Amino acid sequence: MFDYESAVKQLQKDMGVDFVGLALPSNLKSEQDVTWKYVCGNLNERYKRIHLRRDSGVAGVVMKTGRKWIDRDISKTDVGEYTYKFPIIKFENLTSFLAEPLWKYNKVVAVLLFANRNHTPLTETIEADVEKLLETGFGPFYPEDVINFENTKG
Repeated sequence: MFDYESAVKQLQKDMGVDFVGLALPSNLKSEQDVTWKYVCGNLNERYKRIHLRRDSGVAGVVMKTGRKWIDRDISKTDVGEYTYKFPIIKFENLTSFLAEPLWKYNKVVAVLLFANRNHTPLTETIEADVEKLLETGFGPFYPEDVINFENTKG
């Protein structure tokens, strides 16, 4: 069985970010009630009280769209104005982030969040570093929709 807690801690260390979190739905079939199950670098325990629908919050938006979301400075975007819609950002005082969708069963079933605080921007290479790191997957998850991706080739 994959040790998510250790993997999240190692990711925080390897990527040099302030916060790493893995959001998962409580039930993979219904995909409702998305929560931050494993985090590292948290300021408090408030993340445990976050319960999202598939289309709300950072994790919900990424799960719904199936696309990564990177925001190098939330104060310059709508996210900064509406932090109440993004509780993980508000509770953890995050100022920049990269949220990656993780796939299984041909759909997004988890979100991996890398973030910094104190207006520390994500490095220019963070996207490439994360993509390289996730090339082989993360536990039982893979970084892209493999079935549909293969069907679009040729």
